[in-house]
Amino acid sequence: MFSTSVLPARFAYWVSIRIADLGYFLGDIKGRKAVMRNLRHVLPNEPETRIIYEARWVFRNWGKYFTEFFRFSCFDKTYFLRHTSTVNLKHITSALRAGKGCVIMSAHVSNWELGAAYYAVRMGLKINVVAARHKSEKINKLFVDQRNAMGINVIYTEEAGVKVLRALKNNEIVCILSDRDVAGTGIEVDFFGKKCSFPQGPVRLAIKSGAMCLPGFVTRRTNDSFVIEMKEPIIFPENLSKSEKVEYGIKEYVKYLEEFIRLHPEEWPVFYDVWDEKWHG
Repeated sequence: MFSTSVLPARFAYWVSIRIADLGYFLGDIKGRKAVMRNLRHVLPNEPETRIIYEARWVFRNWGKYFTEFFRFSCFDKTYFLRHTSTVNLKHITSALRAGKGCVIMSAHVSNWELGAAYYAVRMGLKINVVAARHKSEKINKLFVDQRNAMGINVIYTEEAGVKVLRALKNNEIVCILSDRDVAGTGIEVDFFGKKCSFPQGPVRLAIKSGAMCLPGFVTRRTNDSFVIEMKEPIIFPENLSKSEKVEYGIKEYVKYLEEFIRLHPEEWPVFYDVWDEKWHG
């Protein structure tokens, strides 16, 4: 952590790529195989050389993500002014104008932490992120401290129901990574042509609170600057039952997630078999 925060950014990235390459070739063999299986499913018509190339960059971008996470102290307004551009953040403004808060549904892609940091630092908004509590208290504190330093409040998953609704009632933003059904209680929908389970919680909380449900993703450029983009709000048809609305919302979110992964497979750092139900729990 200390070294990445004091090294020049370019050199820190170079170090992270070298470490990631070691992990790819010699370290996380199981993770590498899972990444390649997932990529073959997403890119079924691509040659094996493309799959290998993208898998290697998955590891490299994962290394860059950690470098950036531990350099959060460098992410001030000037950093965001120079290294980020935005698309459709007007949807966040519209949501807050309505007074019922906003649920941003993102995913484990690119540097998802940077989006929340941008909203807090650059826009001066009250930001909450829902995160699982790490088994190691020391590691957990490290991650929470890094987020708190950026003005981001952490809500643990086991406390999410009450605390998320309270935050939304206060017209705050809640960012939830919505691509992993950790509890195993999600809804199965088509994901790249094969059934996969996604959590219900983010959509249910948006429906219950009346908050805008807004898919949003961060994209890394080749020069390690970023685009922070909000997709169109998920509007729930009034003629649907509550359970039908939940399924509809998940399907809409998954459409955007598929679109992102197809365009940026190298930014999808998922080191388990996504379509293997055994990973839950």
